[in-house]
Amino acid sequence: MSIFALTYIYGGPQEVLAEHRPAHRAYLRELNEQGRNLASGPLGDDAALIIFSADSQREVEEIVAKDPLVVHGAVTEHEIQPWNVTIGSVGGAPQGS
Repeated sequence: MSIFALTYIYGGPQEVLAEHRPAHRAYLRELNEQGRNLASGPLGDDAALIIFSADSQREVEEIVAKDPLVVHGAVTEHEIQPWNVTIGSVGGAPQGS
């Protein structure tokens, strides 16, 4: 398993974001219980950061495609980057060397 940092930019209508945020959070909680979503939360008012444990970037893309905020257009941009934890830990991710 590798660690990936996903950033979301919210650019869709605010009412769509508000309507689908509860389902989005339930989805992320489910992924957290599965050990996939290691940590997540907002970055200011119009963005979010989600740290995933996954086998590949493609797997993260598949997870993103099912997120209710993506499905309903509230997320207008996202970026996935491999992330190496070098100091500390996130959700039990081992410290790098």
